[in-house]
Amino acid sequence: MTPIIDKVLSLFATPQGNVIVFLVLGLFSFGAFQACAYTNGRQESLAKKRMRQGLLSLLLAQILLFLAGWLAWLGVIEEHDFLPLLDRIVALFSLVVIIWLWVFPKSSPVVDRVVLILEAVIVIAGVISLIWWLRQNSAQYFNTSLLGAYAYYAGIALVLAGVILLFWKRPNSWGIGVSMLVIFLAGYLAQYFFRQPAGDFAWLVRLGEMFAFVLLLELPKRLGTDTEETLTFKTEGSLPLSPSRVGEIIIRSVVDIEGEKSPQQYFQKLTKLIAQVMQAENCLLVIPPKTGSQVIVLVGFSLRDERVIEGFTIDGKKIPLLLDAIQSGKIQRIEGTKPDSEVHALQKELELQQTAHLLEVPFKPKRSDTDMGILVMSTPSQPMWSEADGLQLIEITNMLATMFPQTENKISQGGDLTEGEEEFRRLLDDVENHPNEYAQSNCINEEKSVSPAIGAAIGIGTSAAWIADQKRMEDTINQLEAHNRELELLVAKGRPSIDEVEQLREELRAALTDLARIPSTLSKSDQKMQELQLSTMKRLDAIGQTELVTSLAQEFRQPLSAIIGYTDLLLGESVGILGAVQKKFLERVKASTERLGILMNELVQVLMIDIGKVDQALDKVDLEAVIDDAVGDIIAQISEKNITMRVDLPEKLPSIWANTEALQQILANLLENACIVTPENGEIRLFARVERKENEAVLLHLSVTDQGGGIENEDLSRVFTRRYKVDNPLIQGIGDTGVGLSIVKSLVELHKGRVWVDTQEGLGSTFSILIPLVEDQPETVNPPIP
Repeated sequence: MTPIIDKVLSLFATPQGNVIVFLVLGLFSFGAFQACAYTNGRQESLAKKRMRQGLLSLLLAQILLFLAGWLAWLGVIEEHDFLPLLDRIVALFSLVVIIWLWVFPKSSPVVDRVVLILEAVIVIAGVISLIWWLRQNSAQYFNTSLLGAYAYYAGIALVLAGVILLFWKRPNSWGIGVSMLVIFLAGYLAQYFFRQPAGDFAWLVRLGEMFAFVLLLELPKRLGTDTEETLTFKTEGSLPLSPSRVGEIIIRSVVDIEGEKSPQQYFQKLTKLIAQVMQAENCLLVIPPKTGSQVIVLVGFSLRDERVIEGFTIDGKKIPLLLDAIQSGKIQRIEGTKPDSEVHALQKELELQQTAHLLEVPFKPKRSDTDMGILVMSTPSQPMWSEADGLQLIEITNMLATMFPQTENKISQGGDLTEGEEEFRRLLDDVENHPNEYAQSNCINEEKSVSPAIGAAIGIGTSAAWIADQKRMEDTINQLEAHNRELELLVAKGRPSIDEVEQLREELRAALTDLARIPSTLSKSDQKMQELQLSTMKRLDAIGQTELVTSLAQEFRQPLSAIIGYTDLLLGESVGILGAVQKKFLERVKASTERLGILMNELVQVLMIDIGKVDQALDKVDLEAVIDDAVGDIIAQISEKNITMRVDLPEKLPSIWANTEALQQILANLLENACIVTPENGEIRLFARVERKENEAVLLHLSVTDQGGGIENEDLSRVFTRRYKVDNPLIQGIGDTGVGLSIVKSLVELHKGRVWVDTQEGLGSTFSILIPLVEDQPETVNPPIP
């Protein structure tokens, strides 16, 4: 062998080489699987399904082999014990799958069972051999073992059998399959004639596998050229159409529908044929209403149940988009997965449980002036109908419209309609004037022709209704005749009197006055509508800005967390010793970063309060735990400034029902403000009580006292006002921006509470809140935001 081959084989003799080979085989398997999945778009045939299943099993086998090689490379499993035998098992398994895919593209139950049995035998024999090989615990190389010989000759036998079968069956693209198996065979023969040093892997066989798997990508292309399961319709002046599912039953349906004489039977066979060609679960023929809003479903066919769907009516107000498309003759596609989809109304009428997509196209039979529509509903496993599906269905319906039945009777000299046209007109008049009776008649007379069915149903089931309608019509005619006679008498009397003229003038003047008020009323209404639209747009803009700021805040949190993390890492001196000045600078960086995070959270909190998205869900709260968490959040700041923290609590605080997050936010903001304004070696006092009075609500009283020097009287009114520090940046006794106190006020007021401040100039301030509480579990866990 040449030095180049020696170098390649020496590379493959390493654990890394195993992983490379397994990765290459897996990638080619994955590429073939993806190509199969996207071949022919949404059309699903039995050959495509079989190929996808075979390629998936091949891909899973290669993934298993790759994982084993990777674990052997990492040293998790012993390469000599597991990998050689697993490599042979997967190779034989893959050969069986590849031969099955190339030789048998069409379904064959006997062949499929034989292949499954053969694959099961390979797997079972492989497991047994692996157990035997592990028990041997031998240092013998696998290539020179008895198991290695069995695997080698089994592979040659499978390849030769595959070549013979391909020459015998000669399916589409069989030459590529033969080339692939010949490459496999070349690898096996090279392994035999060019002896390698003793080892566990047959590397020349592996080289043959890698080159052969390249041709596996050509296998899915056969789906595009396989025309055995394709029926082509061609009409005059139109392009050929190729639906995905056709068989002898469809061909017989086309021949049968062309010779049909009865309109009802024609429509039933029409919907059945379209359902078969489009692979639709249901196909319906609908007629839009001339008056009213009742859409008439004339007939339909269920492909899943293989039954005719009898006629029914549906309110057009439930399907406005579909009704407009039917009346205007447009193509309409409606997705069935949306909650408000119009498809649900049809599914309810058809008693369908699974979601389906809908496609509607116009339909007008030849020699008929009645506009109709064809609806097809997809099976649950199919995706949304595409525009190409709509054009394909239009071509099919245009061709089938030319097959509308006509009788052999000729048109009379007076221009009368033929018997078939009269029957069809009579049918349409009946179903449009009496849709409910038509639906009932179809349920009773499903096997009869159109004209007898409609006549019998209406004549038998609704005779009383017909008599009542005729009597009401006669009464209306009599009333109109009497009113006509009165008008004739008035005209015969001559001109009206002066009093009658004056009365008419007064009525006209009053009508004109009312008419003059209409423009001003409309103007006011338009103004109110514009104001309402403007306020709505402002509200939507505010919500949009809030979502933007919230998203930006979320993006800021990640770099801030990274800065704090790296700062802690440096302060911990895990990457090097720091000097005193460096530590001081880093502590300032950390404090500023933490403060920036706090400001960002406050900004988001303020915006959420403004748009009313604050969560007020109540849950059982342990007040002592809430206070401990709030104090724990500022313990680092207290320690840094050597501040004394005094907590005044009763011996036992009861558990109450409140909003935990709101209480924690309120208490944390008050304590943070006190910690900022209190000087070093100062003192902060926290007071908490649950106050109960007869005939009054239970109140939570919290107060935080600081030693920040107090607040001047003229500044007290702006303490809880947002952005007050812009107006007066030198206000004393308030920490930092003061946004936290405005959040406290908003949260307390949202919970129907009260907040205030008591101050002593030169000493400090006490911030207090009172919040109504619920001691028992409330009836509603999520109260509305006031």
